[in-house]
This record gives sequence, structure tokens and C-alpha cells, in this order.
Amino acid sequence: MSWTGGPNMSSMDTKSIAAIIIRIVGLVMIVISVLQIPAYFPLTHRGYDFSVGEALATGLLALGPLALAGLLFWFFPGTITNRIVSGARAPDSSTDFRPLQLVALTVLGIYLLASGLIGVVRDVVLVIVMHRQSSGTELIPASIVAHIAATVAQLLIGAGLCIGARGISNMVERLRR
Repeated sequence: MSWTGGPNMSSMDTKSIAAIIIRIVGLVMIVISVLQIPAYFPLTHRGYDFSVGEALATGLLALGPLALAGLLFWFFPGTITNRIVSGARAPDSSTDFRPLQLVALTVLGIYLLASGLIGVVRDVVLVIVMHRQSSGTELIPASIVAHIAATVAQLLIGAGLCIGARGISNMVERLRR
């Protein structure tokens, strides 16, 4: 199977490819937004007078528009593509993009798992260093606890995407109907 002669590749047109790209960009925007949330919790640490609610509100104000745009890109790629790409769709454009969607979800899951494992190592090393520096029974700062919780959530989401990409893809298809 070659790149140009594979199944349904001859029926791919500019709008179909643009819709795939827009959907992937939307997914990346959502993931970047979610991964940046823990960065707002150091505001609750010494020297700053932010409460947890204020830190979350700040994160929401900063990351909300990016996440919303990502959701729009993910759920409405055809509408956005029609505004960007001019011309009519090819007559035989019944290409099934579900395999590409499954690949994108699985690759995203692998990325989240790898990034989460790096985060786990970082958190473990940070907690060990903190306990070595202060031999007392000092509490772990809220920013570190938040990062640990975010890392655990990231690992769970990554594993869910790797294992259940087909189910997630089916759910997205049902939502779009």
C-alpha cells in the first residue's frame, strides 16, 4: 500500500485533510490547556496571597479561551474548514478518518503516559530532597501536592487513551450525530 495508492487516499481532498489537521490542532490545544493548570498553584505558595480559588480562577481566565477554541476545533472541524478552504468537496469524499483519529488519540495517550512518568520522577525526587533538607515533619506545599495530583490524573488519562481509544472515538462519533 503506497501513500498515493492506498485505500481512500485518492478521494481525499483539501477539505478532508484540512478537517483532520484542524481536529488534531484542537486536541493539542485542549491537552496543552489541561497540562498548564498545575502551573497556577505556585501562586498559593509563600510570598503570594492567592487562595486556591483565586489560582484556579486565574488559570481558567488564562487557559479557558484556549481550551474552548480547542473544543470548537475538535467538534466542528468541517464548519471551520468550510470557512478556511474554498471550493466544493470532491464528489467521492466518503473517506473514513476514524483510523487516523484512533492513531491521534493513541499517540496522545502515549505522550501523556511518558510525560506523566517524567512528572512522577520529578515529584519523588522533589519530596526526597525536601525531607533531606528539613528533617522535621514539615508538610508538603500545596503546589507540590497539586502537581502530584495532576500527574496521577495525567497518567490515568494517558492509560485510558492508550487502552480505550476505540471507545473514545465511538463516543465522539455518537456525540457528533
